Amino acid sequence: MNEARHDVAAGAFRWRLQPDFAQQLGPDGVRLQEWLRTGQATVVKQGPHRVVYRVALPQVTFYVKHNLTPDRVTWFRQLIRPSKARREYDSALEVAARGVATAWPLAWAQEHGLLSNGESLLITRSLDNTQPLHLFVYEALPGLSAARQARIRQRLAETLGRFVAQLHDAGIRHNDLHAGNLLLRLNDGDAPELFLIDLNDVHFGAPLTWRQSFDNLVVLNHWFVMQASRADRLRFLRTYLQARPLPAGWTHAERDPLVRWWVRLLEQATWTSLQKQWRRRDRRCLVDNRYFRRLDAPHVTGHAVTDLDGELAANLLTDPDAPFGRSDAAVLKDSATSTVVEFTAPVNGRPTRLVYKRFAVKKSSTPLSSLVRKPPALRSWQQGQGFRERGLPTARPLLVLHRRRHGLFYEGYLLTEKLDHAQHLHDVLDDLVKLPSDVRRRRLRGRIHLVGQAVRDLHHRQLSHRDLKANNILLETAGGDTGGAGQNRSAIPQPGPSLMPQTMHGAWFLDLVGVSVHQRLTWRCRVRDLARLNASFHERPELSRTDRLRFLRTYLQWGLFSKQGWKTWWRAVAQATSAKLARNARLGRKVA
Repeated sequence: MNEARHDVAAGAFRWRLQPDFAQQLGPDGVRLQEWLRTGQATVVKQGPHRVVYRVALPQVTFYVKHNLTPDRVTWFRQLIRPSKARREYDSALEVAARGVATAWPLAWAQEHGLLSNGESLLITRSLDNTQPLHLFVYEALPGLSAARQARIRQRLAETLGRFVAQLHDAGIRHNDLHAGNLLLRLNDGDAPELFLIDLNDVHFGAPLTWRQSFDNLVVLNHWFVMQASRADRLRFLRTYLQARPLPAGWTHAERDPLVRWWVRLLEQATWTSLQKQWRRRDRRCLVDNRYFRRLDAPHVTGHAVTDLDGELAANLLTDPDAPFGRSDAAVLKDSATSTVVEFTAPVNGRPTRLVYKRFAVKKSSTPLSSLVRKPPALRSWQQGQGFRERGLPTARPLLVLHRRRHGLFYEGYLLTEKLDHAQHLHDVLDDLVKLPSDVRRRRLRGRIHLVGQAVRDLHHRQLSHRDLKANNILLETAGGDTGGAGQNRSAIPQPGPSLMPQTMHGAWFLDLVGVSVHQRLTWRCRVRDLARLNASFHERPELSRTDRLRFLRTYLQWGLFSKQGWKTWWRAVAQATSAKLARNARLGRKVA
Protein backbone atom coordinates (compact mmCIF):
# COMPACT_ATOMS: atom_id res chain seq x y z
CA MET A 1 0.00 0.00 0.00
CA ASN A 2 1.51 3.31 -1.12
CA GLU A 3 1.15 6.07 1.44
CA ALA A 4 2.79 9.31 2.40
CA ARG A 5 4.87 8.80 5.51
CA HIS A 6 7.30 10.42 7.86
CA ASP A 7 9.96 8.13 9.35
CA VAL A 8 11.94 9.05 12.44
CA ALA A 9 14.02 7.25 15.07
CA ALA A 10 13.44 8.09 18.73
CA GLY A 11 15.37 6.17 21.36
CA ALA A 12 14.89 2.43 20.97
CA PHE A 13 11.91 2.89 18.62
CA ARG A 14 11.65 3.66 14.95
CA TRP A 15 8.50 5.66 14.17
CA ARG A 16 6.41 5.96 11.01
CA LEU A 17 3.96 8.86 11.21
CA GLN A 18 1.33 10.35 8.95
CA PRO A 19 2.80 13.65 7.63
CA ASP A 20 -0.01 15.84 8.94
CA PHE A 21 0.25 14.20 12.36
CA ALA A 22 4.03 14.70 12.41
CA GLN A 23 3.45 18.37 11.67
CA GLN A 24 0.96 18.65 14.55
CA LEU A 25 3.45 17.08 16.97
CA GLY A 26 6.22 19.45 15.96
CA PRO A 27 9.96 18.81 15.77
CA ASP A 28 10.12 16.91 19.09
CA GLY A 29 7.82 14.14 17.84
CA VAL A 30 6.20 11.61 20.17
CA ARG A 31 7.01 12.47 23.81
CA LEU A 32 4.93 10.00 25.81
CA GLN A 33 6.93 10.22 29.03
CA GLU A 34 6.78 14.01 28.97
CA TRP A 35 3.02 13.94 28.36
CA LEU A 36 2.59 11.58 31.31
CA ARG A 37 4.53 13.93 33.59
CA THR A 38 2.49 16.96 32.52
CA GLY A 39 -0.83 15.14 32.79
CA GLN A 40 -1.59 15.41 29.09
CA ALA A 41 -1.45 11.60 28.86
CA THR A 42 -3.39 9.25 31.13
CA VAL A 43 -3.55 5.46 31.33
CA VAL A 44 -7.02 4.23 30.32
CA LYS A 45 -6.33 0.50 30.12
CA GLN A 46 -3.50 -1.62 31.44
CA GLY A 47 -2.64 -5.31 31.38
CA PRO A 48 0.32 -7.67 31.08
CA HIS A 49 0.10 -7.61 27.26
CA ARG A 50 -0.59 -3.92 26.55
CA VAL A 51 -1.03 -0.44 28.00
CA VAL A 52 -3.37 2.13 26.41
CA TYR A 53 -2.92 5.87 26.95
CA ARG A 54 -5.16 8.77 26.04
CA VAL A 55 -3.23 11.87 25.03
CA ALA A 56 -5.00 15.24 24.84
CA LEU A 57 -2.89 17.95 23.19
CA PRO A 58 -4.20 21.39 22.21
CA GLN A 59 -4.11 20.53 18.52
CA VAL A 60 -5.11 16.84 18.54
CA THR A 61 -6.41 14.03 20.82
CA PHE A 62 -5.33 10.45 20.22
CA TYR A 63 -4.75 7.06 21.82
CA VAL A 64 -1.41 5.26 22.17
CA LYS A 65 -1.47 1.48 22.44
CA HIS A 66 1.80 0.05 23.77
CA ASN A 67 1.99 -3.66 22.86
CA LEU A 68 4.20 -5.53 25.33
CA THR A 69 5.91 -8.93 25.13
CA PRO A 70 4.99 -10.57 28.45
CA ASP A 71 6.25 -14.06 27.57
CA ARG A 72 8.68 -15.90 25.33
CA VAL A 73 5.98 -17.06 22.91
CA THR A 74 5.02 -13.46 22.16
CA TRP A 75 8.67 -12.48 21.78
CA PHE A 76 9.41 -15.30 19.31
CA ARG A 77 6.26 -14.43 17.37
CA GLN A 78 7.58 -10.92 16.77
CA LEU A 79 10.70 -12.38 15.13
CA ILE A 80 8.83 -14.13 12.34
CA ARG A 81 6.03 -11.69 11.50
CA PRO A 82 5.36 -7.95 11.54
CA SER A 83 4.65 -6.32 14.87
CA LYS A 84 1.10 -5.98 16.20
CA ALA A 85 1.21 -2.22 15.77
CA ARG A 86 2.33 -2.48 12.12
CA ARG A 87 -0.37 -5.04 11.28
CA GLU A 88 -3.12 -3.06 12.97
CA TYR A 89 -1.94 0.18 11.30
CA ASP A 90 -2.07 -1.38 7.85
CA SER A 91 -5.40 -3.05 8.59
CA ALA A 92 -6.94 0.24 9.71
CA LEU A 93 -5.91 1.92 6.48
CA GLU A 94 -7.38 -0.95 4.46
CA VAL A 95 -10.63 -1.00 6.46
CA ALA A 96 -11.05 2.73 5.92
CA ALA A 97 -10.26 2.35 2.23
CA ARG A 98 -13.08 -0.19 1.95
CA GLY A 99 -15.56 2.30 3.36
CA VAL A 100 -15.96 0.91 6.89
CA ALA A 101 -15.80 3.30 9.84
CA THR A 102 -12.80 2.81 12.14
CA ALA A 103 -10.32 4.78 14.23
CA TRP A 104 -7.93 6.52 11.81
CA PRO A 105 -4.30 5.41 12.32
CA LEU A 106 -1.76 8.19 12.82
CA ALA A 107 1.52 6.41 13.54
CA TRP A 108 3.21 3.18 14.55
CA ALA A 109 6.57 2.33 16.04
CA GLN A 110 8.65 -0.76 16.69
CA GLU A 111 11.78 -1.44 18.68
CA HIS A 112 14.69 -1.84 16.31
CA GLY A 113 17.45 -4.35 16.74
CA LEU A 114 17.45 -8.13 16.25
CA LEU A 115 17.45 -8.93 19.97
CA SER A 116 15.12 -6.16 21.11
CA ASN A 117 12.08 -6.84 23.31
CA GLY A 118 9.80 -6.74 20.27
CA GLU A 119 7.53 -4.09 21.75
CA SER A 120 5.52 -1.84 19.44
CA LEU A 121 3.24 1.22 19.65
CA LEU A 122 0.21 2.28 17.66
CA ILE A 123 -1.37 5.75 17.64
CA THR A 124 -4.95 6.26 16.46
CA ARG A 125 -7.09 9.38 16.35
CA SER A 126 -9.62 9.69 19.15
CA LEU A 127 -13.26 9.02 18.31
CA ASP A 128 -15.15 11.51 20.44
CA ASN A 129 -18.26 10.54 22.40
CA THR A 130 -17.84 6.81 21.85
CA GLN A 131 -17.56 3.81 24.13
CA PRO A 132 -17.26 0.03 23.61
CA LEU A 133 -20.60 -1.52 22.83
CA HIS A 134 -20.47 -4.01 25.70
CA LEU A 135 -19.80 -1.25 28.25
CA PHE A 136 -22.71 0.75 26.87
CA VAL A 137 -24.97 -2.26 27.36
CA TYR A 138 -23.72 -2.82 30.94
CA GLU A 139 -23.38 0.78 32.11
CA ALA A 140 -25.41 3.30 30.17
CA LEU A 141 -28.41 1.38 28.86
CA PRO A 142 -29.80 0.17 32.24
CA GLY A 143 -29.95 3.77 33.51
CA LEU A 144 -32.30 4.94 30.74
CA SER A 145 -36.09 4.92 30.81
CA ALA A 146 -37.81 1.75 29.65
CA ALA A 147 -39.17 3.42 26.51
CA ARG A 148 -35.78 4.83 25.53
CA GLN A 149 -34.05 1.51 26.27
CA ALA A 150 -36.42 -0.30 23.91
CA ARG A 151 -35.96 2.32 21.19
CA ILE A 152 -32.16 2.23 21.39
CA ARG A 153 -32.04 -1.59 21.51
CA GLN A 154 -34.16 -1.88 18.39
CA ARG A 155 -32.19 0.75 16.47
CA LEU A 156 -28.91 -0.74 17.64
CA ALA A 157 -29.88 -4.22 16.44
CA GLU A 158 -30.77 -2.83 13.00
CA THR A 159 -27.64 -0.63 12.80
CA LEU A 160 -25.43 -3.56 13.78
CA GLY A 161 -27.09 -5.75 11.15
CA ARG A 162 -26.35 -3.21 8.39
CA PHE A 163 -22.81 -2.64 9.72
CA VAL A 164 -21.87 -6.34 9.72
CA ALA A 165 -23.45 -6.78 6.27
CA GLN A 166 -21.26 -3.90 5.06
CA LEU A 167 -18.19 -5.61 6.55
CA HIS A 168 -18.91 -8.88 4.80
CA ASP A 169 -19.76 -7.28 1.47
CA ALA A 170 -16.50 -5.32 1.70
CA GLY A 171 -14.54 -8.56 2.08
CA ILE A 172 -13.54 -7.89 5.71
CA ARG A 173 -13.44 -10.84 8.09
CA HIS A 174 -12.72 -9.91 11.71
CA ASN A 175 -11.82 -13.14 13.49
CA ASP A 176 -12.31 -11.57 16.94
CA LEU A 177 -15.61 -9.85 16.23
CA HIS A 178 -17.37 -9.16 19.53
CA ALA A 179 -19.05 -6.26 21.33
CA GLY A 180 -15.76 -5.15 22.92
CA ASN A 181 -14.29 -4.49 19.47
CA LEU A 182 -17.14 -2.24 18.36
CA LEU A 183 -17.32 1.41 19.43
CA LEU A 184 -20.74 3.03 19.69
CA ARG A 185 -21.68 6.68 19.34
CA LEU A 186 -25.23 7.84 19.96
CA ASN A 187 -25.96 10.78 17.69
CA ASP A 188 -28.91 13.16 17.82
CA GLY A 189 -32.23 11.37 18.11
CA ASP A 190 -30.51 8.28 19.60
CA ALA A 191 -29.21 7.26 16.18
CA PRO A 192 -26.42 4.66 16.72
CA GLU A 193 -23.14 4.85 14.82
CA LEU A 194 -20.61 1.99 14.99
CA PHE A 195 -16.83 1.82 14.48
CA LEU A 196 -14.65 -1.28 14.09
CA ILE A 197 -11.52 -1.43 16.27
CA ASP A 198 -8.82 -3.88 17.41
CA LEU A 199 -7.85 -4.86 13.89
CA ASN A 200 -4.94 -7.12 14.71
CA ASP A 201 -6.74 -10.26 13.46
CA VAL A 202 -8.53 -9.03 10.33
CA HIS A 203 -8.39 -10.62 6.88
CA PHE A 204 -9.25 -8.99 3.57
CA GLY A 205 -10.41 -10.42 0.29
CA ALA A 206 -13.44 -10.77 -1.93
CA PRO A 207 -16.93 -10.40 -0.41
CA LEU A 208 -17.45 -13.19 2.09
CA THR A 209 -19.25 -16.30 0.94
CA TRP A 210 -22.33 -17.36 2.90
CA ARG A 211 -20.31 -20.11 4.58
CA GLN A 212 -17.68 -17.58 5.67
CA SER A 213 -20.37 -15.12 6.72
CA PHE A 214 -22.12 -17.80 8.77
CA ASP A 215 -18.90 -18.67 10.63
CA ASN A 216 -18.17 -15.00 11.34
CA LEU A 217 -21.71 -14.42 12.62
CA VAL A 218 -21.23 -17.34 15.01
CA VAL A 219 -18.19 -15.56 16.47
CA LEU A 220 -20.19 -12.34 16.89
CA ASN A 221 -23.15 -14.21 18.36
CA HIS A 222 -20.98 -15.66 21.15
CA TRP A 223 -21.58 -12.51 23.16
CA PHE A 224 -25.05 -11.56 21.98
CA VAL A 225 -26.62 -14.97 22.51
CA MET A 226 -26.33 -14.44 26.28
CA GLN A 227 -26.65 -10.66 26.46
CA ALA A 228 -29.37 -9.81 23.93
CA SER A 229 -32.97 -11.00 23.79
CA ARG A 230 -34.20 -13.43 21.15
CA ALA A 231 -36.27 -10.62 19.61
CA ASP A 232 -33.25 -8.32 19.27
CA ARG A 233 -31.11 -11.09 17.81
CA LEU A 234 -33.82 -11.88 15.27
CA ARG A 235 -34.15 -8.17 14.43
CA PHE A 236 -30.39 -8.02 13.81
CA LEU A 237 -30.44 -11.07 11.54
CA ARG A 238 -33.40 -9.83 9.51
CA THR A 239 -31.68 -6.50 8.91
CA TYR A 240 -28.44 -8.27 8.03
CA LEU A 241 -30.19 -10.49 5.48
CA GLN A 242 -32.07 -7.55 3.96
CA ALA A 243 -28.78 -5.65 3.50
CA ARG A 244 -27.10 -8.47 1.57
CA PRO A 245 -27.91 -10.21 -1.71
CA LEU A 246 -29.41 -13.57 -0.75
CA PRO A 247 -28.47 -16.96 -2.20
CA ALA A 248 -30.60 -18.34 -5.00
CA GLY A 249 -34.00 -19.53 -3.82
CA TRP A 250 -34.06 -17.32 -0.69
CA THR A 251 -36.40 -14.39 -0.20
CA HIS A 252 -36.67 -11.56 2.30
CA ALA A 253 -40.10 -12.75 3.42
CA GLU A 254 -40.28 -13.16 7.20
CA ARG A 255 -41.63 -16.70 6.96
CA ASP A 256 -39.33 -17.97 4.23
CA PRO A 257 -38.57 -21.55 5.41
CA LEU A 258 -34.95 -21.36 4.23
CA VAL A 259 -34.33 -18.15 6.18
CA ARG A 260 -35.99 -19.55 9.32
CA TRP A 261 -33.92 -22.73 9.01
CA TRP A 262 -30.74 -20.66 8.64
CA VAL A 263 -31.54 -18.56 11.73
CA ARG A 264 -32.18 -21.66 13.87
CA LEU A 265 -28.99 -23.24 12.57
CA LEU A 266 -27.01 -20.14 13.52
CA GLU A 267 -28.30 -20.27 17.11
CA GLN A 268 -27.44 -23.96 17.41
CA ALA A 269 -23.99 -23.46 15.90
CA THR A 270 -23.33 -20.59 18.32
CA TRP A 271 -24.03 -22.71 21.40
CA THR A 272 -21.97 -25.59 20.01
CA SER A 273 -19.08 -23.23 19.32
CA LEU A 274 -19.37 -21.67 22.77
CA GLN A 275 -19.24 -25.06 24.47
CA LYS A 276 -16.02 -25.91 22.59
CA GLN A 277 -14.50 -22.53 23.39
CA TRP A 278 -15.36 -22.78 27.09
CA ARG A 279 -13.92 -26.28 27.42
CA ARG A 280 -10.75 -25.12 25.67
CA ARG A 281 -10.43 -22.08 27.93
CA ASP A 282 -11.02 -24.10 31.10
CA ARG A 283 -7.33 -25.06 30.96
CA ARG A 284 -6.05 -21.48 30.82
CA CYS A 285 -6.15 -21.03 34.61
CA LEU A 286 -3.59 -23.86 34.98
CA VAL A 287 -0.80 -22.27 32.91
CA ASP A 288 1.07 -18.97 32.77
CA ASN A 289 -0.58 -16.28 30.67
CA ARG A 290 -1.74 -12.67 30.92
CA TYR A 291 -4.48 -13.55 33.45
CA PHE A 292 -2.96 -16.33 35.58
CA ARG A 293 0.44 -17.28 36.91
CA ARG A 294 1.85 -20.45 38.40
CA LEU A 295 3.27 -20.45 41.92
CA ASP A 296 5.95 -22.80 43.12
CA ALA A 297 7.96 -23.15 46.32
CA PRO A 298 9.54 -26.04 48.24
CA HIS A 299 6.66 -28.38 49.17
CA VAL A 300 3.95 -25.92 48.00
CA THR A 301 2.54 -25.35 44.50
CA GLY A 302 -0.43 -23.50 43.06
CA HIS A 303 -1.88 -20.84 40.78
CA ALA A 304 -3.02 -17.21 41.17
CA VAL A 305 -4.61 -14.43 39.16
CA THR A 306 -2.12 -11.87 37.91
CA ASP A 307 -3.76 -8.91 39.67
CA LEU A 308 -3.43 -10.46 43.13
CA ASP A 309 -1.02 -8.54 45.35
CA GLY A 310 2.42 -10.11 44.91
CA GLU A 311 3.36 -9.81 48.58
CA LEU A 312 0.18 -11.57 49.68
CA ALA A 313 0.76 -14.40 47.19
CA ALA A 314 4.37 -14.77 48.33
CA ASN A 315 3.38 -14.87 52.01
CA LEU A 316 0.73 -17.51 51.39
CA LEU A 317 3.16 -19.53 49.31
CA THR A 318 5.66 -19.43 52.17
CA ASP A 319 3.10 -20.40 54.83
CA PRO A 320 -0.36 -21.37 53.54
CA ASP A 321 -1.70 -21.69 57.10
CA ALA A 322 -0.72 -18.15 58.16
CA PRO A 323 -4.20 -16.57 57.65
CA PHE A 324 -5.74 -18.93 60.21
CA GLY A 325 -3.55 -17.34 62.88
CA ARG A 326 -4.19 -13.71 61.94
CA SER A 327 -5.72 -11.56 64.65
CA ASP A 328 -8.09 -9.89 62.16
CA ALA A 329 -9.31 -13.19 60.69
CA ALA A 330 -12.91 -14.16 61.42
CA VAL A 331 -13.58 -17.91 61.53
CA LEU A 332 -16.59 -18.83 59.39
CA LYS A 333 -16.31 -22.61 59.60
CA ASP A 334 -14.14 -25.14 61.42
CA SER A 335 -14.87 -28.82 60.83
CA ALA A 336 -13.06 -32.07 60.18
CA THR A 337 -13.21 -31.53 56.42
CA SER A 338 -12.46 -27.83 56.07
CA THR A 339 -11.66 -24.56 57.83
CA VAL A 340 -12.81 -21.20 56.48
CA VAL A 341 -11.72 -17.72 57.61
CA GLU A 342 -12.35 -14.19 56.39
CA PHE A 343 -9.81 -11.33 56.32
CA THR A 344 -8.88 -8.18 54.39
CA ALA A 345 -5.98 -7.93 51.91
CA PRO A 346 -5.13 -5.84 48.80
CA VAL A 347 -6.38 -7.06 45.40
CA ASN A 348 -5.57 -5.00 42.31
CA GLY A 349 -4.43 -2.20 44.63
CA ARG A 350 -7.66 -2.06 46.67
CA PRO A 351 -8.35 -3.47 50.17
CA THR A 352 -10.71 -6.38 49.63
CA ARG A 353 -12.53 -8.69 51.98
CA LEU A 354 -11.41 -12.25 51.21
CA VAL A 355 -12.48 -15.78 52.16
CA TYR A 356 -9.77 -18.42 52.66
CA LYS A 357 -10.60 -22.13 52.82
CA ARG A 358 -8.39 -25.05 53.83
CA PHE A 359 -9.35 -28.49 52.51
CA ALA A 360 -8.26 -31.09 55.09
CA VAL A 361 -7.00 -34.58 54.29
CA LYS A 362 -9.27 -37.04 56.11
CA LYS A 363 -8.02 -40.33 54.64
CA SER A 364 -4.54 -41.62 54.00
CA SER A 365 -5.65 -42.64 50.51
CA THR A 366 -6.71 -39.09 49.55
CA PRO A 367 -3.24 -37.96 48.36
CA LEU A 368 -3.00 -41.03 46.14
CA SER A 369 -6.22 -40.08 44.41
CA SER A 370 -4.55 -36.87 43.20
CA LEU A 371 -2.60 -39.04 40.76
CA VAL A 372 -5.76 -39.80 38.79
CA ARG A 373 -8.00 -36.77 39.43
CA LYS A 374 -7.64 -33.17 40.46
CA PRO A 375 -7.89 -32.58 44.23
CA PRO A 376 -10.94 -30.68 45.56
CA ALA A 377 -9.23 -27.28 45.91
CA LEU A 378 -7.91 -27.40 42.35
CA ARG A 379 -11.31 -28.47 41.01
CA SER A 380 -12.94 -25.55 42.84
CA TRP A 381 -10.35 -23.16 41.36
CA GLN A 382 -10.83 -24.41 37.81
CA GLN A 383 -14.61 -24.53 37.99
CA GLY A 384 -14.71 -21.06 39.56
CA GLN A 385 -12.77 -19.63 36.63
CA GLY A 386 -14.95 -21.65 34.26
CA PHE A 387 -18.11 -20.19 35.80
CA ARG A 388 -16.83 -16.67 35.27
CA GLU A 389 -15.85 -17.48 31.69
CA ARG A 390 -19.41 -18.67 31.08
CA GLY A 391 -20.94 -15.59 32.69
CA LEU A 392 -22.25 -17.60 35.65
CA PRO A 393 -22.32 -16.03 39.13
CA THR A 394 -19.79 -17.17 41.72
CA ALA A 395 -17.18 -15.70 44.04
CA ARG A 396 -14.03 -14.87 42.10
CA PRO A 397 -11.19 -17.34 42.86
CA LEU A 398 -7.88 -15.53 43.39
CA LEU A 399 -5.42 -18.22 44.43
CA VAL A 400 -5.16 -21.96 44.98
CA LEU A 401 -2.34 -23.78 46.79
CA HIS A 402 -1.48 -27.36 47.69
CA ARG A 403 1.06 -28.82 50.05
CA ARG A 404 3.11 -31.34 48.10
CA ARG A 405 5.09 -34.26 49.47
CA HIS A 406 6.66 -37.08 47.45
CA GLY A 407 4.88 -35.83 44.34
CA LEU A 408 1.43 -36.07 45.95
CA PHE A 409 -1.03 -33.30 46.83
CA TYR A 410 -2.05 -33.02 50.48
CA GLU A 411 -3.88 -30.06 52.10
CA GLY A 412 -5.43 -27.62 49.64
CA TYR A 413 -6.11 -23.89 50.08
CA LEU A 414 -8.47 -21.67 48.10
CA LEU A 415 -8.66 -17.86 48.29
CA THR A 416 -11.74 -16.09 46.90
CA GLU A 417 -13.35 -12.67 47.08
CA LYS A 418 -16.10 -12.31 49.66
CA LEU A 419 -19.63 -11.75 48.42
CA ASP A 420 -21.05 -8.83 50.40
CA HIS A 421 -24.70 -8.37 51.34
CA ALA A 422 -25.61 -11.98 50.55
CA GLN A 423 -27.31 -14.80 52.48
CA HIS A 424 -27.79 -18.53 52.10
CA LEU A 425 -31.24 -19.59 50.95
CA HIS A 426 -32.22 -20.83 54.41
CA ASP A 427 -31.29 -17.48 55.95
CA VAL A 428 -33.25 -15.65 53.26
CA LEU A 429 -36.30 -17.78 54.02
CA ASP A 430 -35.91 -17.17 57.75
CA ASP A 431 -35.96 -13.42 57.15
CA LEU A 432 -38.94 -13.59 54.81
CA VAL A 433 -41.21 -15.35 57.31
CA LYS A 434 -40.87 -12.34 59.63
CA LEU A 435 -42.50 -10.01 57.09
CA PRO A 436 -46.20 -9.29 56.61
CA SER A 437 -47.88 -11.90 54.41
CA ASP A 438 -48.41 -9.69 51.34
CA VAL A 439 -44.80 -8.40 51.39
CA ARG A 440 -43.46 -11.89 52.08
CA ARG A 441 -45.37 -13.38 49.16
CA ARG A 442 -44.15 -10.72 46.73
CA ARG A 443 -40.50 -11.01 47.75
CA LEU A 444 -40.58 -14.80 47.90
CA ARG A 445 -41.87 -15.01 44.35
CA GLY A 446 -39.09 -12.70 43.17
CA ARG A 447 -36.44 -14.82 44.83
CA ILE A 448 -37.93 -18.05 43.51
CA HIS A 449 -37.75 -16.59 40.00
CA LEU A 450 -34.13 -15.55 40.57
CA VAL A 451 -32.99 -19.00 41.74
CA GLY A 452 -34.93 -20.81 39.01
CA GLN A 453 -33.37 -18.63 36.35
CA ALA A 454 -29.86 -19.12 37.79
CA VAL A 455 -30.20 -22.93 37.86
CA ARG A 456 -31.56 -22.89 34.31
CA ASP A 457 -28.54 -20.88 33.16
CA LEU A 458 -26.26 -23.38 34.90
CA HIS A 459 -27.79 -26.32 33.06
CA HIS A 460 -28.08 -24.42 29.77
CA ARG A 461 -24.29 -24.14 29.79
CA GLN A 462 -24.06 -27.95 30.13
CA LEU A 463 -22.90 -27.89 33.77
CA SER A 464 -24.20 -29.97 36.66
CA HIS A 465 -23.74 -29.47 40.40
CA ARG A 466 -24.19 -32.67 42.39
CA ASP A 467 -24.20 -30.71 45.67
CA LEU A 468 -26.73 -28.08 44.63
CA LYS A 469 -28.19 -27.40 48.07
CA ALA A 470 -29.56 -24.34 49.85
CA ASN A 471 -26.26 -23.57 51.61
CA ASN A 472 -24.42 -23.48 48.28
CA ILE A 473 -26.55 -20.72 46.78
CA LEU A 474 -26.38 -17.13 47.98
CA LEU A 475 -28.98 -14.43 47.35
CA GLU A 476 -28.28 -10.73 47.53
CA THR A 477 -30.04 -9.02 50.41
CA ALA A 478 -30.32 -5.60 48.70
CA GLY A 479 -32.81 -6.69 46.08
CA GLY A 480 -35.88 -4.79 47.26
CA ASP A 481 -39.46 -5.95 46.95
CA THR A 482 -38.99 -7.72 43.66
CA GLY A 483 -36.36 -10.06 44.99
CA GLY A 484 -34.29 -9.20 41.97
CA ALA A 485 -30.77 -8.01 41.62
CA GLY A 486 -29.46 -5.38 43.93
CA GLN A 487 -27.36 -2.45 42.88
CA ASN A 488 -24.32 -2.96 45.06
CA ARG A 489 -22.38 -4.99 42.50
CA SER A 490 -21.54 -3.74 39.04
CA ALA A 491 -22.40 -5.56 35.85
CA ILE A 492 -19.09 -4.49 34.32
CA PRO A 493 -16.83 -7.50 33.69
CA GLN A 494 -14.27 -8.07 36.43
CA PRO A 495 -10.59 -8.60 35.54
CA GLY A 496 -10.26 -11.85 33.67
CA PRO A 497 -10.29 -13.50 30.26
CA SER A 498 -14.01 -13.12 29.55
CA LEU A 499 -16.26 -10.28 28.38
CA MET A 500 -19.20 -11.98 30.07
CA PRO A 501 -20.45 -10.33 33.24
CA GLN A 502 -22.11 -12.35 35.96
CA THR A 503 -25.50 -12.58 34.33
CA MET A 504 -27.40 -13.07 37.61
CA HIS A 505 -26.41 -10.19 39.88
CA GLY A 506 -28.54 -11.37 42.82
CA ALA A 507 -27.66 -15.08 43.05
CA TRP A 508 -24.32 -16.87 43.33
CA PHE A 509 -23.21 -20.51 43.35
CA LEU A 510 -20.71 -21.69 45.97
CA ASP A 511 -18.66 -24.81 46.73
CA LEU A 512 -17.98 -25.84 43.14
CA VAL A 513 -16.15 -29.09 43.95
CA GLY A 514 -19.20 -31.05 42.78
CA VAL A 515 -19.53 -29.26 39.42
CA SER A 516 -19.03 -31.28 36.24
CA VAL A 517 -18.74 -30.16 32.63
CA HIS A 518 -20.75 -32.22 30.14
CA GLN A 519 -20.67 -32.59 26.40
CA ARG A 520 -24.44 -32.81 26.61
CA LEU A 521 -26.16 -32.58 30.00
CA THR A 522 -28.64 -35.43 30.35
CA TRP A 523 -32.19 -35.20 31.65
CA ARG A 524 -31.24 -37.49 34.53
CA CYS A 525 -28.47 -35.12 35.72
CA ARG A 526 -30.86 -32.17 35.59
CA VAL A 527 -33.44 -34.04 37.67
CA ARG A 528 -30.76 -35.07 40.17
CA ASP A 529 -29.66 -31.45 40.69
CA LEU A 530 -33.23 -30.22 41.09
CA ALA A 531 -34.01 -33.03 43.53
CA ARG A 532 -30.93 -32.19 45.62
CA LEU A 533 -32.06 -28.57 45.87
CA ASN A 534 -35.62 -29.60 46.61
CA ALA A 535 -34.45 -31.94 49.39
CA SER A 536 -32.84 -28.97 51.15
CA PHE A 537 -36.32 -27.60 51.85
CA HIS A 538 -38.11 -30.80 52.86
CA GLU A 539 -38.47 -29.46 56.42
CA ARG A 540 -39.47 -25.95 55.36
CA PRO A 541 -43.29 -25.69 55.37
CA GLU A 542 -42.94 -22.01 54.41
CA LEU A 543 -42.44 -23.22 50.86
CA SER A 544 -45.74 -24.48 49.52
CA ARG A 545 -46.26 -26.86 46.62
CA THR A 546 -47.32 -23.83 44.60
CA ASP A 547 -43.97 -22.16 45.36
CA ARG A 548 -42.09 -25.28 44.26
CA LEU A 549 -44.16 -25.45 41.07
CA ARG A 550 -43.46 -21.77 40.41
CA PHE A 551 -39.72 -22.53 40.68
CA LEU A 552 -40.06 -25.47 38.29
CA ARG A 553 -42.03 -23.47 35.74
CA THR A 554 -39.42 -20.68 35.91
CA TYR A 555 -36.64 -23.23 35.44
CA LEU A 556 -38.49 -24.66 32.41
CA GLN A 557 -39.09 -21.12 31.11
CA TRP A 558 -42.80 -21.89 31.15
CA GLY A 559 -42.46 -24.68 28.62
CA LEU A 560 -39.73 -23.26 26.35
CA PHE A 561 -36.72 -24.95 27.95
CA SER A 562 -37.68 -28.65 27.74
CA LYS A 563 -39.60 -31.00 25.50
CA GLN A 564 -41.16 -32.75 28.51
CA GLY A 565 -44.12 -31.13 30.21
CA TRP A 566 -43.89 -29.80 33.73
CA LYS A 567 -45.88 -32.73 35.13
CA THR A 568 -43.23 -35.18 33.92
CA TRP A 569 -40.56 -33.08 35.59
CA TRP A 570 -42.60 -32.72 38.77
CA ARG A 571 -43.03 -36.48 39.18
CA ALA A 572 -39.37 -37.21 38.37
CA VAL A 573 -38.05 -34.60 40.83
CA ALA A 574 -40.43 -35.79 43.55
CA GLN A 575 -39.33 -39.40 43.09
CA ALA A 576 -35.62 -38.45 43.10
CA THR A 577 -36.13 -36.28 46.20
CA SER A 578 -37.78 -39.16 48.09
CA ALA A 579 -34.90 -41.45 47.11
CA LYS A 580 -32.34 -38.88 48.33
CA LEU A 581 -34.08 -38.44 51.68
CA ALA A 582 -34.43 -42.20 52.18
CA ARG A 583 -30.76 -42.79 51.39
CA ASN A 584 -29.62 -40.11 53.83
CA ALA A 585 -31.91 -41.57 56.51
CA ARG A 586 -30.35 -45.01 56.05
CA LEU A 587 -26.85 -43.52 56.36
CA GLY A 588 -27.78 -41.33 59.30
CA ARG A 589 -26.92 -38.12 57.43
CA LYS A 590 -28.78 -34.88 57.83
CA VAL A 591 -29.95 -33.22 54.61
CA ALA A 592 -28.64 -29.64 54.57
